[in-house]
Amino acid sequence: MTDRIMLRAYASENTVSIQTYTPRMKSLQRFYITYSELDRLQSEGSIITNDIHSFARLRLDEHRDRLTFEFTWLSGCGFDRVEGVEQTVHLRWGKFRDFLDAAHQPDCPEKNKVFRAISLDARRGRPRLVFDGNRANLRAAIGDPRVRHKLGKALMANFNWPDADEIHLTNDFMPYSFFFREYRNGQAGMCGGLILHGQEDMDKAYYGIHT
Repeated sequence: MTDRIMLRAYASENTVSIQTYTPRMKSLQRFYITYSELDRLQSEGSIITNDIHSFARLRLDEHRDRLTFEFTWLSGCGFDRVEGVEQTVHLRWGKFRDFLDAAHQPDCPEKNKVFRAISLDARRGRPRLVFDGNRANLRAAIGDPRVRHKLGKALMANFNWPDADEIHLTNDFMPYSFFFREYRNGQAGMCGGLILHGQEDMDKAYYGIHT
């Protein structure tokens, strides 16, 4: 079993305070993030903030429904030395956003101002790739050594999504190209296309992902 991190957040009038817990440690302090910083995160996708000695980078991927906290917890220990711990926590953005929205309401009960979640396991590995139905485009891609190499690189580069269980691919109307849909916990998620562009010159053709 992996050493997962629990995040606890408490929403006050102007800030959200965060602590993290593992079986071996509790974060050195509460980390305070303002609502204005969270608004900026939604508009910019990534922010860096600090509180006392510590730092955090927040990254938001709304397509993947993922919010990532990268904490650097620091403390002074005398003799001009600083020690600390780094932690990365991945959360479902939708659940955290719902918590923020509810906690910001003037009549929100105290019990709803607390959010707890276990970090998604980013070390779970890559999702399983499944080619469904008619595999004509897959057979054509594998049959051309140039396309086979490009497809292999594209599958490795574009589907490194550890919170997905499977990626299902079917024929797209364009030759050598595919429609994909992700599945996690049995539910369909993001979908799009893995398209081979520039087929008029196969040596320079490349795969692009579209959602």
